[in-house]
Amino acid sequence: MEYKNTLIRAIFESSPDVLVCSLDRGYHYLYYNSKHKDMMLKIFGANIRVGMSIIDAFDDHSYSTRAQSKFERVIAGEGISELAEFEQKDDGQIHYMQIYGSPVIISNGEVAGIAIFAINISELKRTEKLLRDSEYFLLESQRVSHSGSYAINYRTGLWQSSQTLNKILGIDESYPHTLEGFIALVHPDWKERVDEYFQLDKKCYDFEYQIVRHENGEVRWVRGLGELEFNVEGEPVRMVGTIQDVTAHKKNEEKILFLSYHDQLTGLYNRRFYEEELKRLDVNRNYPLTVMMADVNGLKLVNDSFGHEFGDELLRKVGKVLQKACRKDDILARLGGDEFVLLLPKTDIMTADQILKRIKKAALQEKIGSLEISISIGFETKQYPFQSIEEVFNKAEDNMYKMKLFESPSMRGKAIQTIVKTLYEKNKYEEYHSLRVSQLCQGMGIALKLPDREILELKNAGLMHDIGKIAIDEKILNKHGLLSEKELKEIKRHPEIGYRILSTVNDLADTANDVLAHHERWDGLGYPKGLKGEQIPLHARIIAIADVYDQMTNEHCCGSPYTPERALAVLSKNAGTLFDSDLVQIFIDKVVGMSSTD
Repeated sequence: MEYKNTLIRAIFESSPDVLVCSLDRGYHYLYYNSKHKDMMLKIFGANIRVGMSIIDAFDDHSYSTRAQSKFERVIAGEGISELAEFEQKDDGQIHYMQIYGSPVIISNGEVAGIAIFAINISELKRTEKLLRDSEYFLLESQRVSHSGSYAINYRTGLWQSSQTLNKILGIDESYPHTLEGFIALVHPDWKERVDEYFQLDKKCYDFEYQIVRHENGEVRWVRGLGELEFNVEGEPVRMVGTIQDVTAHKKNEEKILFLSYHDQLTGLYNRRFYEEELKRLDVNRNYPLTVMMADVNGLKLVNDSFGHEFGDELLRKVGKVLQKACRKDDILARLGGDEFVLLLPKTDIMTADQILKRIKKAALQEKIGSLEISISIGFETKQYPFQSIEEVFNKAEDNMYKMKLFESPSMRGKAIQTIVKTLYEKNKYEEYHSLRVSQLCQGMGIALKLPDREILELKNAGLMHDIGKIAIDEKILNKHGLLSEKELKEIKRHPEIGYRILSTVNDLADTANDVLAHHERWDGLGYPKGLKGEQIPLHARIIAIADVYDQMTNEHCCGSPYTPERALAVLSKNAGTLFDSDLVQIFIDKVVGMSSTD
C-alpha cells in the first residue's frame, strides 16, 4: 500500500502542468504536490502547509467566495469543472487553470473530503491567442492590401478562397469553386493567358490580368501569384497563392504614364513623347516626313495683360485648333512655352502646305474673348534617308521664325487695341480720362514746339498711360473713396504692367518707357524706380501733370471735381516737388490758358 501511495505521489510530482491537492470536509489540506504549492504562492501569496484551511490561503481574494460555494457542492456529492483565470501577484502574469473537483467517498458511502486536480493550460491559451491574433492580422493585412489567398486542389479540381478574395471576385460560398468557375470570372481578353497560368509546366506564377466581378460585372485589375506544391513522387497536387486587387495601382500607373508623355496644360503629347516618336517615324516607309513648327504670337503680352489663366486658355485653344487639322497618324506635341510641333508622316510639301492653310483658316475662326488667335507656322520635309532629321527640325524652326517676324508685330498691335478696348469696357471713366490726358499732352507738345512726330508719340503715350490697369482688379478701379494700403500697392503696379505690355511692340519702346515713369516725382519720391528731376523722361513728366490735372477737374472715384483755378493752384503748389516747375508753368500759361491763383 505504501508503495502504491509513493508511486501515485511520484506521478503527481512529475507532471509539469498538473496541480493536485486533497482537502478534508473542513477544507483543510491533507495533501498537495509541489506544483500546487508553488502556484498558491504565486497567485495568492500563501505559503501553504498540511492542516491549513485552503479558504484561509485564499485570504481576501475575490476567488475565495466562489471556491467555497463550489466546495460545498462537492461535499454534497457533486463533481465540478471550471476554467479559471488568475493574475500572478508579483508581475501580473495571467494563468489559466482547468479545475476539476471530485468528492472523496469512503467505503460506507460517506464523503470524507475533496480531491482537486488543476491543469495549467496557460501556454495553450497563449498559443490560441497568438493564433487568433495571427489570423486577425492576416485578415486585416489582406483587407488593407486588397489581397486574398487561395488553394487549388488538382486532384479534385476544386479551390478554396479567403473571405477577402471572395470580396475581390464578387462571389460568395455558393459560387462554384471549380477551375471552370474561376476561369468564368476572368475577362475574355485574358482567358487564354490565365489558362496557361494554371498549366503544370511552371513552379511559380506572377502576372497581372483583368477579372469581371460576378456580383456586378465590374472590370478590375488583379495581380495573381501562385506556387505549385508536389507530392513525394514529384507530381503537382495543389497550387497556393494570392490574388491582389491592383486596380487603383494600375490607374495610377496609367496616370503617371499619361503625364510622362503628355503636356499637363493642353493634354497634348509633350517633348519627351515627340522625341521618341521622331526616332520611330524616321524610317523609309514614312518618307516624305514633314516637321511643322507652330508658335503662338503674343503669349507674353497676353499673360501680362490678362493674366496667366487667360494665357493658358489661349494655349489650350491653339492646341485644339492644331488638333483639328491633324490626321489619324499625325503626331501633335507641345514642346513648351508657346511652341508646338507636328510630325506628319507620308506628307509631301504640297500636302503640308494644305495642312498649314487649314490651320490658319481654323485659327481665324477662333477667339479668346475679343482677342484673335495668331499662330506663326513653318515646316520642312525630309524626303531621303541621308537627310538629318535634326537639320530638318532646325529648318522648320527657322522657317517658322521668319514668318513670326512678319506676323507677330501685326498681332501685337491688334492685341494692344484689344487691351485698350477691354480696359475701357471695364471702366468707362478710364476711356474719357485717357482721351482728355492725350489731348492735354498734345497741347503741351504744341506749346513746347516739339516735332510733329514727337507730338504724335506724346499724344499716344497720354492715351495709353494707364493701359497697365487692364491687369488690376475691376473692383479696385471702380472703388469709391480711399484705397486701402493693399489696394494702393496693387494699383501702383500698373505702370510696370503697362511697360511690359507696350515693350513687346518694337515701335512702342519709347512709349513703354514714358508709361513706366509717369508716376515718378520731380523730388525722387515717386514710383516705381524713384527717378529724380531730369532722369524722368520728358514725356512722362508731361503725362504726370496732365494726368493729375484731369483727375482733379473731372468727376472720378475719389470725390467731386475741382474748379480749373483750384486744380492749377494745386499744380503750382507742388511744382518743384511732384512736378517739373518749368513744365507746370507752360501748362498753366499756354495749355489751360490762365495764370495760377492762390
